[in-house]
Amino acid sequence: MMKHTIITIGRQFGSHGRSIAKQLAKKLGYAYYDKELLVKASQESGLATSFLESMDERQASPFFYSLLAGPTQFMWNDQFISTEAMAYQAQHDTILKVAQEGNCVIVGRCADYILKDQERLVRVFISADLQDRIAHVMERDQITEKEARKKIKEMDKSRAAYYNFNTDQKWSDAANYDLCINTSRLTEEKTVETIQHFIHNLLD
Repeated sequence: MMKHTIITIGRQFGSHGRSIAKQLAKKLGYAYYDKELLVKASQESGLATSFLESMDERQASPFFYSLLAGPTQFMWNDQFISTEAMAYQAQHDTILKVAQEGNCVIVGRCADYILKDQERLVRVFISADLQDRIAHVMERDQITEKEARKKIKEMDKSRAAYYNFNTDQKWSDAANYDLCINTSRLTEEKTVETIQHFIHNLLD
């Protein structure tokens, strides 16, 4: 039975991680999963895509809970489960499924941890210097430096909280990845090439 190669991409907000992951998947001819995971998870679990999006790589906000007009636990698959656990489990199951379907690149969502027992797994983390991230987010989102700095801080904090809560590891800790790259030192194209070379040397 052919073993599939799975590349997971963790990333700091504004580090070009998503763009790099997409280019890498295209170069390798692999399936690409980012927001696409939410759609598949919705189809598989029966949960609304909008619900999964509201919980995507973040803990639920008090405002979200206020909309529920009731307890934050529900009966799902014959078990009482919190909204966070319900969303995480749906994505968890979908990540395991797509990893069995073929070679793929998966962005974020604790995929490196969920697939830790996968034989041909390459775990990558993308970072960048703060000022470069600020400049990128300002240009991409058309916001001020102050707004970009705040957004970066909030998104990184959210991703770290989500990852740390759902795994027994620390988000962005180099010990949890096979390859860490600072994109302030390389172009997107060179970063993709570097990851390709690393995959070749590690697995072939």
